[in-house]
Amino acid sequence: MEALQYKLSQTIAAHNGIVRSISTQGNVLITCSSDKTAKLYEMKDNSYQQVTLISFFEKYIYATCARVNGGYAVGHDNQIYLLDNEGNPLGILEGHDQQVCSLKSITENLLISGSWDATAIVWDLSQMKQLFRLSGHKHGVAVYGDENLNFITGSQDGILHSWSKETKIKSVQAHKDIIREILPSPLGGFLTCSNDESIKLWSKDLELIQTFLGHKSFVFTMKVLLDQVISGGDDRMVIIWNLDGTPKQTIQLPDTVWTVALNNYNDILVGTSDGKVRVFTTDPTRFATQAEIEGLEQEASLSNAKQEGGMSEEEIQKLPGIDKLAIMVGKKEGEIRLFRNGNKPEAYMWSAATKNWQLIGDVIGGKGASSRKFFQGDKYFEAGEYDHVFDVEDDNGITRLLPYNEGESFYDTAEKFCLRDGYSKHYLQQIVNFLKKNTSFGQSQRQKKSELETMKEQYAQQQLLQQQQAKKQIDFQYIPYTQCTYYENMNLQGLSKKLFEFNTQVPEEVRLTEKECLIFNKGIECLGQVSVQKAVNIENSVSIIFIQKLLKWDAQYLLPVYDFFRIFSLHHSSEQLFAGLEKGMNLFLNIFTIVNTQPINIVLVRLALQTLCNCLKHNTNSCAILYHLRIVKDIILSLLDTDEKTVQLLGNLILNLSIGIYQRNGLNDLASEMLSESVVTFLQYQQRDVETVAKLVTALGNLMRSPAKQIREQCKKISQGFVQSLVIDTNNQDTLKCLEEVKLSMQI
Repeated sequence: MEALQYKLSQTIAAHNGIVRSISTQGNVLITCSSDKTAKLYEMKDNSYQQVTLISFFEKYIYATCARVNGGYAVGHDNQIYLLDNEGNPLGILEGHDQQVCSLKSITENLLISGSWDATAIVWDLSQMKQLFRLSGHKHGVAVYGDENLNFITGSQDGILHSWSKETKIKSVQAHKDIIREILPSPLGGFLTCSNDESIKLWSKDLELIQTFLGHKSFVFTMKVLLDQVISGGDDRMVIIWNLDGTPKQTIQLPDTVWTVALNNYNDILVGTSDGKVRVFTTDPTRFATQAEIEGLEQEASLSNAKQEGGMSEEEIQKLPGIDKLAIMVGKKEGEIRLFRNGNKPEAYMWSAATKNWQLIGDVIGGKGASSRKFFQGDKYFEAGEYDHVFDVEDDNGITRLLPYNEGESFYDTAEKFCLRDGYSKHYLQQIVNFLKKNTSFGQSQRQKKSELETMKEQYAQQQLLQQQQAKKQIDFQYIPYTQCTYYENMNLQGLSKKLFEFNTQVPEEVRLTEKECLIFNKGIECLGQVSVQKAVNIENSVSIIFIQKLLKWDAQYLLPVYDFFRIFSLHHSSEQLFAGLEKGMNLFLNIFTIVNTQPINIVLVRLALQTLCNCLKHNTNSCAILYHLRIVKDIILSLLDTDEKTVQLLGNLILNLSIGIYQRNGLNDLASEMLSESVVTFLQYQQRDVETVAKLVTALGNLMRSPAKQIREQCKKISQGFVQSLVIDTNNQDTLKCLEEVKLSMQI
């Protein structure tokens, strides 16, 4: 009987960056990306649907794993975030010096991590501390462990180590390059994969049993499914293997495979560099449509054409012939598709204007193919044939494509490469040297010298031109302004005394029990440990008590509650309040109720506004307040007619919000529009003091200096007319110059 074949079931457009790591738990999938976000998806009606966006991370996410008995661990730079099943942060493990690249959950309270700092750490999660630190590696470390405290590690030097607790038992030269993944095998030993293009099966004693050969480039990831091994890598392939090292099925993907996972249905989930997660199944009832399956095959064929080895004869024969050019209609302008001309694959681009396919170049591979290589094209490099399409791996192991034609300027190519992929200009010379080394750079030393001098001269002229153009541009000194105002003063003893005094006066259903008083008092004490504030975690139960009881007190008792809220917002543990699907919506609605309650309690209102200002301190809280900016805008506009001290608080809040939008480039699509409307309405309502006007004008300047075009355009549309006619009655030259810069920013 023929074995069931995996076919595409679903394509999830998960991220704007590389999908670096995925993991599953029950019906839930977690995806992590270089776009600094993680997402939770739940299987509903035979497909994954997004349920949570986790956006409080500030840097790339390289690793994740589902934890035994629920929750997740996420490697964020050199930290490890522990999340609950809904994606809410439970705590942070700190101990590594560089990026965490490998995570394995061993038991409910045991976790092992590997890092690019050349160490592995075994963590005791019950106490949130290190149990063992395993050293002696080189660069990135892959890890595995069991509940008997036996561990296996491997790193850049290809050496595999076995450990009992923190004692090294054995080391073997397992691979010729970095070890990327270590897993237990169904036979009782271990499996490893490596950049040396191989997978290896080992006994418990690290004796080699079998080598799996078939990948054509780095093998980044693998999983074990019953008596099969699933692997993926830089050759854009997922291979399903028997344990004897023979391949059962190969699936070609359009981009580098960084991570694979398995779910309860034995589906294979694949995360790739194009930001997508694709689900493959053997269940015919969940296959994607034939058009979707063929679309993936076509996309993968085009991608495969970029590879050094090109397309196989079998792949070429599967392509539609050029006789189909007249009857196949493109889906969108610029769509690229491969057709077969005899035994030669050719790339065509769809023109919506002329409604036909236009030849843009031959594709490497097959009899009669050109020796040049096809590049799909992007913002900086045109689609078409190139003499070279290099795979360039950066310091984080991410592979980028670099197209180059002989005779082109090395410096121009290097600069475009840096701009496209966000690299510092410090890498220019390194890339130029790479191109020199890997291309036919002249035939003699004289030619080399002449070409180099020409390129240097061209580059110098280009730099001079850029400098001259820069001089003509505005030298902004005042905007953007990125220093938030926080309200950090605290009297914890007085706060605690008043809060527990009021606790005896409130109704019984919202009164704290004796145990809850002890828990909450400990939380208040933790707020006072300023010197170690980042390292001290405040129990999640403190947040629960705050939300379920304290916020339900009558307004006359809320002053110490909001004084706690204000200070707690500065502590990283407050991110628990703003995580999850609601992103703290009830908290913002509570503040809206306070500012609209008559008669107004102005002291409580000011505490609430200070709390909102402090919400810009930590990333999760900041993302939440920007997500709920419509509520915050209503809070601001509810206080148009208020006293001068409260107006100054509102000025600081608006300025903080503009800094949050500037730094996060529009987590809310209408954030800039809503904040600009708030500023203009606030200033037009009545005359404000000069300091407040200056802050609000600076807030508009922050929006106008945003890298995101949408943010600038929204601000300009709402506020340009008002700002151009604005006159500030002051002799303060800093204020006047700031206003001038904001006006100029709206003219360019």
